[in-house]
Amino acid sequence: MSAAGRAVRAVLFDRDGTLVHDVPYNGDPDLVRPVAGAREAMALLRENGVRVGVVTNQSGVARGLISDDDVRRVNRRIDDLIGPFDVWAVCPHGPDDGCHCRKPQPGMVLWAAGRVCAAPASCVVVGDIGADMEAAERAGAHGILVPNDRTRPASSPTSPAWPAA
Repeated sequence: MSAAGRAVRAVLFDRDGTLVHDVPYNGDPDLVRPVAGAREAMALLRENGVRVGVVTNQSGVARGLISDDDVRRVNRRIDDLIGPFDVWAVCPHGPDDGCHCRKPQPGMVLWAAGRVCAAPASCVVVGDIGADMEAAERAGAHGILVPNDRTRPASSPTSPAWPAA
């Protein structure tokens, strides 16, 4: 696989709305439902030697709506249904906390790329909102927007298509 002529070494997915149906502030593993095609996409990537990971904002932790343990239990369920993933990067901060991991900041993308020993330029970030694409761009990775009902129209006009194999 290639992105702009370079080998894709890792694909980092947003969690809610991209890999699984979005349940706001989900702390219940029983509510996890993979989106159509998620299992097949992961299998195809793994078969081609591409590392896979998740980069997810979980502000419900900062807001006191869910706990770190709730997030871990939901992530384990996703691993059981779709995974396993090579890396999980979770930002538990709120939008006003000023951290550098919360998307659209590049921190999680850079950290996850390092954990799978891939340069950001050889990573693709797949997400459903503009913040995912902005985090990819700021990190020097490639972004692919997969729109859903939650995607704002302003996020999608210039979304690139999946790179050719």
